[in-house]
Order: sequence, then C-alpha cells, then structure tokens
Amino acid sequence: MGKEKKLSTYRKGKRAEEKAAAFLRLKGYKIIEKNYRVGQGEIDLVISRGGVLVFVEVKSRGGKQKGSPLESVSPHKVKRLSGAAAFYLASHPESSRNCRFDVVTLGPEKNWLGLPKIKHYENAFSAVGSFNI
Repeated sequence: MGKEKKLSTYRKGKRAEEKAAAFLRLKGYKIIEKNYRVGQGEIDLVISRGGVLVFVEVKSRGGKQKGSPLESVSPHKVKRLSGAAAFYLASHPESSRNCRFDVVTLGPEKNWLGLPKIKHYENAFSAVGSFNI
C-alpha cells in the first residue's frame, strides 16, 4: 500500500479557489482575475455580473476544529482585502464603481454527493472606512 500524499495548505487553497470559480461561473459570473496581488493584500477572485464588480475571498475547511470558514475572515483580513480592492479600483478606472465583497466557503459540511458544500455569501462585509492605500 502506497502512502497517501498530503496536500500543502497552499495547494488546498488553490483547489478551493478553482472550485469556487467554477461554482460562480455556473451562477452566471464572469471571472475577471484570479489571485490579484498588491502590497495591500490579495483578492482570491475578481468577478462581475450585471454591472457589479465583486471581490471574492475563498475560504475552505476540512473539519470543524478550526471553526467555520466564514469565521476565519477576520477584521485584519477585511482591512487587507479592502486595501487591495481600493488599489484595484484605482488602477482599473474602466471598472464599475458599483462593487461589493463576497465570501465563498467550502466545507466542512458535505453535500449529498459527499463533497464539500459550497456556500456563497453576497455582501459578506463592508469596506466603509477600511480603504487605506
């Protein structure tokens, strides 16, 4: 019997982002960018639908020992996402100014197929007062 190869946290995160992107495409969103990085932080996905630009944080959990994926979006993380989003908007003047922040979570609950359940939280948080670029 061979050893089961354990995925790194980085690889697990990338897989979760790919699953989230596929899920959002099925919901009618257009993927504009993946892993948008600037000094202020990183945005996992930048998507759009219906004239709204959406900055998405993707979180996954394999078990409940570390809490829910949504609980891991800390005030510090919100501040970093907000800064990255402000930089994105400033460097993409053609982008819609109608935007929001969503969170997509994977697991730890399973769906009827035994796969991690995906949940999409629209307008998950506000960036009011958080834009520090």
